[in-house]
Amino acid sequence: MTHWWEVEPVRFECQKGCIKCCAKPGWVYFDKEDVEKAASFLDLRPGYFKKKFQLTPVDPMHWEMGVTENEPCPFLGQEGCKIHPVKPKQCRAFPFWEENLRTRDSWNKVSEDCPGIGEGPGLSAKLVQQNKDSIWP
Repeated sequence: MTHWWEVEPVRFECQKGCIKCCAKPGWVYFDKEDVEKAASFLDLRPGYFKKKFQLTPVDPMHWEMGVTENEPCPFLGQEGCKIHPVKPKQCRAFPFWEENLRTRDSWNKVSEDCPGIGEGPGLSAKLVQQNKDSIWP
């Protein structure tokens, strides 16, 4: 089956100063590597990092952190992500999530909140696939 993004151009480029994707309610998923990198970046032990940021285990190798409108991502500051160099794979891969790429309509719907969609150079289907495949779950 050919996906729409394999035959149509996909343009996306984060816009300077934009933090809209980080401010939306939902879940942030961390795998073991994400926890280790973020904890190290903040000079914390992984166990303390998970406790401090209230990561809930999904299974022995994956955790999730809830983000609500009243309690935004604790890593989000006025200048953007405080752990940007080591942010979780899910965050790095946005907007190339499975649910966003399912149909052209779902991609267009995400563009209502993401000013980077439709901007920048065209991205190859291979790059879109790599980003889509890089996250968990």
